[in-house]
Amino acid sequence: MRERKLMIYGATGYTGRLVASEAVEAGVWPVLAGRDAGKLGAMGDSVTAGGGSRRGPPETRAFDLDDAAGIAAALEDIDVVLHCAGPFSRTALPMFEACLEARTHYVDITGEIAVCEALAARDAEASAAGIMVLPAAGFDVVPSDCLIADLAARHPGGRILRLGLWVRSGASRGTIKTALESVNAMRIRRDGEIRRVTAGSLRHDFDFGRGPTEALVTPLTDVSTAWWSTGIENIETYNRAGRRLPRLMRLSRWLGWLLAGRAAQALLRGMVDRGPPGPSDAERGTSEGIMVAEIEDARGRRAAARMRVPDPYGFTAKALVAIGVRALRGDFKPGYQTPSSAYGADFVRQFDGVEWEVL
Repeated sequence: MRERKLMIYGATGYTGRLVASEAVEAGVWPVLAGRDAGKLGAMGDSVTAGGGSRRGPPETRAFDLDDAAGIAAALEDIDVVLHCAGPFSRTALPMFEACLEARTHYVDITGEIAVCEALAARDAEASAAGIMVLPAAGFDVVPSDCLIADLAARHPGGRILRLGLWVRSGASRGTIKTALESVNAMRIRRDGEIRRVTAGSLRHDFDFGRGPTEALVTPLTDVSTAWWSTGIENIETYNRAGRRLPRLMRLSRWLGWLLAGRAAQALLRGMVDRGPPGPSDAERGTSEGIMVAEIEDARGRRAAARMRVPDPYGFTAKALVAIGVRALRGDFKPGYQTPSSAYGADFVRQFDGVEWEVL
């Protein structure tokens, strides 16, 4: 019987490296993959130096997602792919198509609403192939989806779901690039349909632990995933309004069309590439994400719950590997899944430092 294999694609990126380290820590020897063979080789050597010398360097595979035949060949003996190479608006579907052909479970860390919706539309194909498709398997969606699913189960009949997010952390290059692509794409869900809204047009107060604090509408992935998890047809997502956010929202409102243009996006991505790859270890050690979910019923009655997650990037690596390991061992549900639909609302409770309270 052959050894079951887990691949990390985008392994040399900021989050990919964290995921690879977490996989080795969990006792899984991953196949490291990406576009650059040289970087992959150097990374394999560093993984060995970091404590894996008993098994030698991990296997590496270099291939580009523009090469459909190359992807299919690389996945031929792979059971689970942890896809960490964004922007997922360009990379998710090519990888998913290859996973369908190879009958390989697909898990990614997208933060893009459109990507989740596109993969959800392929549910029947994934089910027929016997594979699980679980996008957005990191922060914020793993904890927020569990928080929301639990709250919805406790308070059935919800008409409106609101999620507020406050992240005190630096951002990786990939996260910033995804945010740049969404600069002119504010989205909420109304009557089951995803609709565009004007930047800064919706505001709501959430208690992140220090009393009511204003937050501004922001297109978080939960606009997609929370609907699939709960069936609530009206979903709004918000980010805490610090001093910079209102100014950014005004800028997006008046200049979003310009910033979303091809030339401006190329310029902005170049600026991002010249910055650090992501938060330092010291910065991650003091970072946290706080989310508040609120459900309102037809009579205007509200119920809310709050969750705090330390080190959002470290949490993403832990959650992604935990899901990958379960799928590798045969614990999965075929078809399109969210974290809570695949593993239940209590899935997030296994991670150290997560604090969960009903308000």
